[in-house]
Amino acid sequence: MKIRKNHARKRYRYNVNRKTMNKTRSSTGKIKDPRMKKMWMEEQRVGTNFSEMGLAQDVNKAIAIPSYKQDRLLAARVVNGFLEEDLDEDERRALGLKKPVVEEGPKRGHVVQELEQLASERADPEFRLPKGVVKELSYFLNKHKFNYKAMVADRKNFGQLTWRQFRLKIRRFMSIPEQFNVYLEQKKLPVDVKPDWEEYESDSEWK
Repeated sequence: MKIRKNHARKRYRYNVNRKTMNKTRSSTGKIKDPRMKKMWMEEQRVGTNFSEMGLAQDVNKAIAIPSYKQDRLLAARVVNGFLEEDLDEDERRALGLKKPVVEEGPKRGHVVQELEQLASERADPEFRLPKGVVKELSYFLNKHKFNYKAMVADRKNFGQLTWRQFRLKIRRFMSIPEQFNVYLEQKKLPVDVKPDWEEYESDSEWK
């Protein structure tokens, strides 16, 4: 007995805007940054835009994996004294070799410089800890001060941090005055001054 297949009936969706749907499917996405949008040429392909701007669309193609076969062929040509670079145009024509392609710089090479300048302007030179990390370190400091051994045994040590990791995090926290001064003000301690608490920081204390 042949199995009968039930096919869903095709229905035309009148509520769909076909023009908008086709634009969405064929679109490569909107460029939100106005500077980058000014550099981008809509009439060109994505790969052409990247290559002309001196950028890499695919890292694997830009930095190719070394080919052992090509290296061996080049070594054999060097040993035999045959290099295409040493031939003149007549010898190339006789051997049927093409003229070597001279690599030129990207047409819009200034784009890379503008992007680097833009990245340097946006970059924050000062490091900040996330709010969650600040809240966590504030809890451990309030409860244990600089006793890193007690921090390790604390039940809220969900990340299973070691005493060295606690010490590194707290020292990083204290090295950021914009965040650590807020903690000192909440504790009513002198600002820009390290708290006078006993610190367990030598390796000999943990033996």
